[in-house]
Amino acid sequence: MPDIRYVCISDLHLGASNSVLTHLDAAGAHAAGPAPLLEAVLDGLRALVASSGTPTPPTLVIHGDLFEMALTSVEVAAASFAEMVLIGWGDASGPLFAAEAVFVPGNHDHHMWELMREHDFEADLGSTLAGLKPMRHVTPMLPGPRRSQDREPLVEALARLALAGRDVAAPSFQVVYPNLGLVDATGQRAVVVTHGHYLEPMYRAMSYLHDVVNPSRPSELTADEVEADNWAWIDFFWSTMGRSGEAGDAEVPVLYELMRTESAVDAIVDRALDDVLPRTRSPIRAAERLVLRRVAQRAVGHVERRERLRPGLLSPQATLGLDTYLAGPVQRQLQAEVGHVPARVDLVFGHTHKPFATASRHTGYVEKVITHNTGGWVVDSVEPEPVKGAAITLISDELEVVDLCVYRQHAGARRPPVTVMAVPGAPDEPTPLRDWLVAELDARPDPWTRTASVAADTVHERQRQLEARVRLGTDAARGAAATGPLGW
Repeated sequence: MPDIRYVCISDLHLGASNSVLTHLDAAGAHAAGPAPLLEAVLDGLRALVASSGTPTPPTLVIHGDLFEMALTSVEVAAASFAEMVLIGWGDASGPLFAAEAVFVPGNHDHHMWELMREHDFEADLGSTLAGLKPMRHVTPMLPGPRRSQDREPLVEALARLALAGRDVAAPSFQVVYPNLGLVDATGQRAVVVTHGHYLEPMYRAMSYLHDVVNPSRPSELTADEVEADNWAWIDFFWSTMGRSGEAGDAEVPVLYELMRTESAVDAIVDRALDDVLPRTRSPIRAAERLVLRRVAQRAVGHVERRERLRPGLLSPQATLGLDTYLAGPVQRQLQAEVGHVPARVDLVFGHTHKPFATASRHTGYVEKVITHNTGGWVVDSVEPEPVKGAAITLISDELEVVDLCVYRQHAGARRPPVTVMAVPGAPDEPTPLRDWLVAELDARPDPWTRTASVAADTVHERQRQLEARVRLGTDAARGAAATGPLGW
C-alpha cells in the first residue's frame, strides 16, 4: 500500500471574503469557527491517510498564498489560519500532519518572506561594519538542516496561540523560497514545488526593465537573480495593500472585485474623471474626457489580462514563462544543489487558480516534465468559471505525484465528485499511489461526497455574496459620480 509522504496545497487565501476556506455568515461577514469546506477537506484527508496505512503523518506543504495579505487585514487572515491549525494538529484523534510543515511563500503572502530576509540579515551582523554579507533572496531548495532563521516566526506564533491549552505540540513551519526540491535516492527523479507567480510576465516586470537597460545579461536567470529583480515590486502591489489603513480594509478589496464587471469599471472611471476633469458643455473638455476614459478602461483591461483571469488553462505567455522558469531558475538550482538535472522531473505549482495536470517537453530536460497545478480556493466572478477550482497534490515516498481535484465551479446545483486528475501525455509507468487512490475513492466515497456537496454550496454562496458587493460598489460609484468631484 502506498505511503502518502507529502500533501501539497496552495492558494487558500485565508481571510479573504472570496475564499471558500474563510468562514463567512450569510451576509458575507467574517464569522467565528472553521469554514465548513475547510472541515470537510481536512476530514477527507484524514480518512485517506488512515486508509493508506501511512506510518507517520505526512508533511504539509503550503506552496503560496496561505494568507491573503493584499485584500484583507493580517488579524482576519490569522483567525482563519488558527482554525486550520486546530483541525490539522489539534484534533483529539491525533495530528493529521507531521510536526514540521513547509511553507513556500507566494505573491499574496510574499511580505512574510521579506520580513524573514530582514531578520536573517540582522542575525548575520557581526561586531563591525566590515565584511557585511548581502541580504539573501532565496533559500536552498533541498530539505535538510536549516538555520532557525528559516522558520516562519509569525506563522509559528499563531499556531502556538491556536493550540494553547491543549496537550499537543504546535507545528513548526520551515520556509523554502521560491522552490522546494525533493529528490529520490537515485538522483534521477525529482519533484519541484513552487507557487508559480514567476511564470507570469507581470511578476517579472523589473527583470524586463533590467534587460532593456542591460541587454547583455544572460536570459536564463537564477532564482536569486529573478527574486532580486522583482521582490520589491511583488511586495508592494500584491502583499501589503491590506495594511493600507481603512482603504486596505475596505476600499481596495472592493475595487479589486469591481474590476471584473464592465458596468462597475465604467462607474469608477467616471467617478475618477469627475475629480480631475469635471463635466462641462465644452466640446474640447468633452473630447479630453473621452480620451482619458478610454485610456483608463484600457489600463483596467491590462489588469484583466492576469493569468488567473484568462479563460484557458494556461495562456501562450504563461506557457512560455513556464519553459523559461524551468530552463532558468529551476534547472540552475537543480544543477547547483543536486549536481545535475534528474531525468524525470515533476513541477507542482498553483497561482492561476485553475487545476490541471499535463506532460510536455521543456528545454534542458531529458523526459517530459509533468506539471501539476493545484488551482485555488477562491471565487473571482459572479458567474461560474468551470476552468477554476482546487486540487490537492499527494506525493509518495517514491516521489509519485497524484492530483486530487476537490471541486470545479459549475452552474446550478451540480455537485461534481472529487476525482483523481488524469495526466495527458504522461509516460507509461507503474502508478501504485494513483491506482490505490482511484480504488479508495470508489470503495469509500463518503467523506469526499460530503466535501463535493459543501464545495458546491460554498461556491454558489460566494458568487451570491460577490454579486451583492459588486452591485453595492457600483451603485456607490454611480452615486458619487452624480454628486460631483471628490475635491481632494
